[in-house]
Parts: sequence; C-alpha cells; structure tokens
Amino acid sequence: MNMVTIRLTGGGRTASCMAATALLISLQVGNVGFAAAASPPIPEIEWDTSIVKFQFDSDKFLGQRLTVKCPPRSVRDPMETLYGTDVYPSNMPICVAALHAGAIPAKGGKVTVQLNPGANSYAGSSRNGITSQDLPATPRSIVFVRGPNAPLDATQRKYMPRLKWDTKFTATGLANRKLVGQRFAFLCPAAPDGLRPRRIVGTDRYEFHTRVCVAAVHAGKITMEGGAVVVQLNEGVPRLKGSIRNGVESHDGPGGSRTLTFVDVASSTDD
Repeated sequence: MNMVTIRLTGGGRTASCMAATALLISLQVGNVGFAAAASPPIPEIEWDTSIVKFQFDSDKFLGQRLTVKCPPRSVRDPMETLYGTDVYPSNMPICVAALHAGAIPAKGGKVTVQLNPGANSYAGSSRNGITSQDLPATPRSIVFVRGPNAPLDATQRKYMPRLKWDTKFTATGLANRKLVGQRFAFLCPAAPDGLRPRRIVGTDRYEFHTRVCVAAVHAGKITMEGGAVVVQLNEGVPRLKGSIRNGVESHDGPGGSRTLTFVDVASSTDD
C-alpha cells in the first residue's frame, strides 16, 4: 500500500489527525474493495456437484459462464454416470465432466463451464480414466471454456440478454448471492434519442441494482452507441463514491450487500 504523509501544524492538530485517519481508512477500504473485484471468490465444489446447485440450469443462463474450483480427485469420490464427449448434458457433475474433457487434471483446479442449448445427441467415450456413455437429446448442455476471460463465442453472443438503457442488473435475474464472483455478458443497444439522465451510484464499482448500460458508459466500457459488456458480481462495500465521466454523472451512496464491476470484453475468434 502506498504511504501518505500529512504535515500537521497549529491549533487544528486534533482535527487534522482525525481527517488524516479518516483519509487513510478510506484509502484502505477502497484498496481492499478493488482487490476483491480483481480476485473474485471462486466457489469450491465436490466431485458430484452440478450447475443445479447454483440454480444455473435454466434457459435464462444460456450463453453465460460459471467458474468453480474442483478439489483433488479421491478414490472415495463417487464417479457419477457421465454422458457425452466435450459437450455434456447440463445436469452432469462438473468436475467429472471437466476431467473427462481434459479441462482439469486429477488434482483438480479452476474450471469455467458455459451453459449452451442442448445437443441432439451425446456420444460417449473413454478419456482420462473416465468412461462416458451415449445419450439422446436434452434441453441444455455444458461445455468448458478457457477461463472466465475467454473471448465471447458465437453461442454466447447469440444468447446474451439484450438490455434496455433503464434495465437494472437486479431485473436480469442473475443477482443471486450464490453467484458472487461470477461474470455475465449483456448487449446494450444504441442509446435512444432524448434519453433522460439515469441515476447510478459509484465509480468503477457500482451498486448491484444499477442500470447496467448507463454504468458501462460511465466506466468507459462502451459509448452511447452500445455494445457488449461483461459484468462481475462482487461482495458489497460500505460506501461508493460518485464522479462525472464520459458525460455521465454518478452519485455517492451505500455499497449494499453486493456491487458490480465491469470486465473488458475479449475479442472473439468466431467474429
């Protein structure tokens, strides 16, 4: 942490000490907050855990991603029945499927799964010590991508929610506390003519019921022409500081139980 030196003089020494202390506390809170945003909490799961635990197996999550951490494989871990190869039914155990797909080794590790529409059929195979089986069509499927920062692919772009300029993050249905630390992709349209100012709170870190597209402009991730944005859901902080950026004014306010930050959108090789 950078050190701040403040010289105190005259009869206002006590008041100045209090101000200096408040400043240092403010700086420390801010630094802790942004460190949390940069290193979000990753849920640790078991070998038989599926995306159902996170209420993620739903059409509203199509194209979205979930990042979790698998433990080392143990001989005591049940090897649940697995179907498919590289593409798996959405209710499959994440870690077992990830090991079969080669997304993690037997010692476990972080893995990012993307929810896609279901396949017409699933072909089984033997890989990495696990044998999967054939299965007919299912409503949804999962695939593994190279981390939460992997470029948006064609499926994700097709299914990402199209927001309006007054859409709040809480209206997307993705604000579940179980999903703190996860990232979600949205598409903002071009701003309509005569758009009135919309209240937002925060700078770089925003209240979690903020208007996503307006905050994305303030954060410098898109312009009024719109575009794709990726939002990270974070834990709350005590206070948020407002500012004026990119023609958008934000306000001071409480951090609440959760907050949002924006992540740079990687270019896709599918474009």
